[in-house]
Amino acid sequence: MDIEKVTKWLELTNKYQKNDFWRSLFENSIPEQLLKSERILPLYDLYQNDTHISVLVEVPGLTEKDLSIALRQKNILIIKGSAKPFFPAEMEVKQERYYGEFERMIPLPEPTDTRFLQLNFYNGLLQITYPRPSVLPPGN
Repeated sequence: MDIEKVTKWLELTNKYQKNDFWRSLFENSIPEQLLKSERILPLYDLYQNDTHISVLVEVPGLTEKDLSIALRQKNILIIKGSAKPFFPAEMEVKQERYYGEFERMIPLPEPTDTRFLQLNFYNGLLQITYPRPSVLPPGN
């Protein structure tokens, strides 16, 4: 970025402003809702090799009983659940983690059937794996 161009641009904009717009903008606090990002949860990664496709989903503190997993139209994985806090709300000092109901729709790169989905939990991660259609015997 060319700082001289930015400086000239700021001077020009200040010349035509009735007040010092930029200085007042940075002196006032930024509304909190602008700082919060709307993240879609839970977060996931998608992997594939020659034989399998694997979805790795972050589900810290949850068990299989806390989750509902479904397949829509053979190519959209739907994960629903509820994350509950460990401590009562009145004990809260700071909260960054999300608690409450969630639903995530994950488009799969290749279609599958629910009978091929394999689920495993590893240290707060849910791994969902299924064979790629190209490696399945004909008729499956």
